[in-house]
Amino acid sequence: MSESEAGRDDAVLIARCLDGDRPAFDLLVSRHHRGIYNMVYRMLPSAEDASDVTQEAFLRAYTRLHTYKPEHSFLAWLRAIASNLCMDHLRRRRSETVSLDQRLESGFEPADESPSASPADQVTTAEDSKRVLAVVQQLPEKQRAVLVLRHIEGLKLTEIAESLRMPLGTVKTMLFRGRAAVREMVGEL
Repeated sequence: MSESEAGRDDAVLIARCLDGDRPAFDLLVSRHHRGIYNMVYRMLPSAEDASDVTQEAFLRAYTRLHTYKPEHSFLAWLRAIASNLCMDHLRRRRSETVSLDQRLESGFEPADESPSASPADQVTTAEDSKRVLAVVQQLPEKQRAVLVLRHIEGLKLTEIAESLRMPLGTVKTMLFRGRAAVREMVGEL
């Protein structure tokens, strides 16, 4: 399904939701849950937190669906809600720290490796991914959000700006600074 077809389908489901059809929202959730959860999981320190924030994002979207503007992408609007909830969550828990061991115990999944890679290459790739993810977790929440949306979710800069409700120039600056910080910290490791 193309992005424009998905957007049209979302618009139909949203219209049905606004007319009181609750199962239509269930379809929206099933369509977007995995992507939102994956994004949130990469921004938060634990799978449990990611699950809670993802659920809160969909609840907030449902209760505020009347404020959604159809000229924008529903997925971008949903990502904005989820990103803002992540940043709020991180601010509340700023004093708590999470070790890499805790991340691994909570079900951290390394990036997909090529099935043709040797076991040694897969171990090296997994270790590098863990190291980079641990460094990304230490970044300020807005830089972290921009890096996750760009490099893990694969969004364009304009989509990130729309999702995070930031000017495009700010997104570019956050991306540049975040990359520089990751390079510096990974180099120290």
